[in-house]
Order: sequence, then structure tokens, then C-alpha cells
Amino acid sequence: MKIALILLVLFVILLLMKVPIAAAMGISSIVGFLMVGFNMETIGGIAYSAVSGPSVLCIPGYVFAGAIMARGGIADKLVNFLRAWLGHLPGGMALITILGCAFFAAITGSSTATIAAIGALMIPAMINSDYDESFSMGLVASAGSLGILIPPSIPMVLYATIAEQSVSKLFSAGMVPGLTVCLVYFIYSIIYTGRRKQGRLPKVPLKERGMITLKAIPAILLPVAILGCIYGGVMTPNEAAAFACVYAIFVSFVVYRKMTWKDFKASMVEGVKSSAAIMIIMVSCSMFSQLLTYERIPHHILEAVQRSSLTANGLVIICAGVMIILGCFMDGVSIMLIAAPLMAPVVKALGYNMIQFGIVMVVGIQVGQLTPPVGLNLFVVSGMMKKPAVDVIKGAWRPLILLLLVWLLVILWPPLSTWLPTFTK
Repeated sequence: MKIALILLVLFVILLLMKVPIAAAMGISSIVGFLMVGFNMETIGGIAYSAVSGPSVLCIPGYVFAGAIMARGGIADKLVNFLRAWLGHLPGGMALITILGCAFFAAITGSSTATIAAIGALMIPAMINSDYDESFSMGLVASAGSLGILIPPSIPMVLYATIAEQSVSKLFSAGMVPGLTVCLVYFIYSIIYTGRRKQGRLPKVPLKERGMITLKAIPAILLPVAILGCIYGGVMTPNEAAAFACVYAIFVSFVVYRKMTWKDFKASMVEGVKSSAAIMIIMVSCSMFSQLLTYERIPHHILEAVQRSSLTANGLVIICAGVMIILGCFMDGVSIMLIAAPLMAPVVKALGYNMIQFGIVMVVGIQVGQLTPPVGLNLFVVSGMMKKPAVDVIKGAWRPLILLLLVWLLVILWPPLSTWLPTFTK
């Protein structure tokens, strides 16, 4: 317990010195392990084991697939397809944005990739269609968070690794909550734009819609093929990640012919950088959490919870509050890797469904991505549009409240996240 306290104090001091979170966590963990008598060879083995598990292998695949899609014309075709069928409806441009994020999320598993691909197309289009600028930016920041809830999802893979749960079952568990968030955002967008009488697009003739749909079929088939193969037991999540990369490359180069070798090189560089950043954070957070486990911190927490007579739902709500606080200062991967090893064993001991708790944590990360001062999605949109973050926050606070309500529903009503996994192999 004494060493854990020293570890936490050192971590906070390093953060106050503006050391990056991953470095601060890694340094304090190494110091802690040396204090308990571990040698550097053992510490190296702990670091290696954090990224050597088979379930981690799919992360670079989904990251790379997202980078290819953003440059290969796949995102453009998806948006054109949605625009042709929905653009003339009330709030049509907003509905296109939400569905575009949902489609893209079903391939990449990343919020930032979703925002970069869909936001670059849809924010200017909404503004040009007389939509409020803050609403447009806030909606993309909010709907972009679907990238980690609608499977495949990188945080779900991390949780599955930590809590020893099925990746496929977690993927299926996120589907209904993800669609619920989409529906809630639909209703909000229709009401918001209807009151302000914001513009619609001209109705596209039926023949032209057919041509646009035909061109979009290769793009539409990608998420259908990935999820269908995972849920049907045809592919593992790792194999689906590799398939997504190959399919995206083929469609981008051969079908749409939008990808150049220069674009491909840039996608590879982006994929390697993003994957490496995730792996570095994983190593640091894994060492940090393992040292806390070695010091029996989860055991002490469980004893305190048992003495307090908290119910499982009560504990999970407290965990949700902690995640909101963490979300104000950390990115989603760090939150998952720090919180899951501490929270999951305690929640499991109280009999809470671990698949459901995984979705609770993922939605909590979504909330964190929209929570100032470090809400990642807010700053991705702000940087992309070169606008102050406060303008994005003005448009994102209503969707954030709606997301909080869905989060509460996920916590208190198990079937929302546990029904679909019962049909997953």
C-alpha cells in the first residue's frame, strides 16, 4: 500500500511537470517495480506481455483500414449514397452525418478516424446548407464517438484482453447501444433543425439515386462483410481486421481508383504512428495497473465496497462517476487501461455481468471524449475546422446530455447490451 501511494504521488508530480501521460505512467511504474525488488528483465517481460496478446493484433489492422478508407474514396461514396436518399428529409444533412459516422465506425473502430473522414466532408456541407456552425461541429464530435461503440472497437479489444472476455461477444454487445445512440441523435437533430427551419438538399431523382447506390455498393459491403463474418463465426476479429485492410486497398485502388501510391504511403505512415502511440500507452498503463494489482489495490477496494454494503448497480454508477472525472483529463485508451484492471475484478465479485460492464466502460469513454478540458473529439473537430474549442462545445453539450441518459440506461437495463451476445458464437 505504501509503494502504491509513492507510485501515485510520483505520477501526479510528473504530470504537473507536463510529462506526457504515457511517459509519466511508465516512469513511475518502473520506479515502483524496482522498489518491490523486480529487475529490469522482469519489467521488460511485463511490458512485452502488454502488447503480445493475440487479441491486440487486430488494433493496427482496423487503424490502417480506417486510414486507407479516408483517402481511397470509400468515405466519399458512403456520404454520397446517404445524401441521395436522406438529404431532402427534415434534418437530412444531420441524419447523413450521423449515419455516415455509424457506417465508418463499423469499419475503423476509431473516433478520430471517423471524425477526420466524415467531418471533413459533412461539416462544410452542413454549414453551406444553412446549418448552425456550432451545431454542425458539435454533432460531428458527438456522432464521431460512435467509432468506439459500434463494432469493431479498439477499446472493446483492450477491455476483452484485460477482463478476459470474448471480443466477438463484446462487439455484438455494443451494437444495440450504438444504434440507440444513433436513434437518439436522429430525434434530437430533427427537432433542432426543424425549429430553426434549416435548409434541406434538393430531392435527387430516383434514377440518379440508383446510380449513386450502385457506385456505393462496394463501400456499403465492407462493414456488412466484417460484422457478418465476425458474428457468423466465419472470421475471428483478427482475421476480420486483415480482411478489412485487403478489401479497403482493393476497393480504393481497383474499384474507385482514388488511391495513389503517395496516398497509400501516407496511410501506412498514419497507421503506424497511430498504432505505435496506442501500443506505447498500453505498455505504460499495463505496467501501472499490474503494479497496483501486485500491491493488492483491487483487493483493498473490494473489501471497502463489501463493508459499505453497496449493490452492484450502485458500484457501477460510482465507477461511471470516476470515468467522467478521468475523461476530463485523459484519452480513452488510457482510461480503459488504468480503470479496467481496478474496476473489473471488483464489479465481477459483486456479480455484475462483465460483458455489460465492458459496454458501460466504452460508453464512459465516449462521454470522456466530449468532456472538457481534454475531450479528444472536441479538439479534433476544433483543429480540423480551425475554430475555438468553445464553439464545438456549444454544439456538443446537448448530445452529451443525451449520451449520458443512454449510458444510464446501459447501466440499469442489462438486456440493452446482453441480449445480442447470446446469439454470438
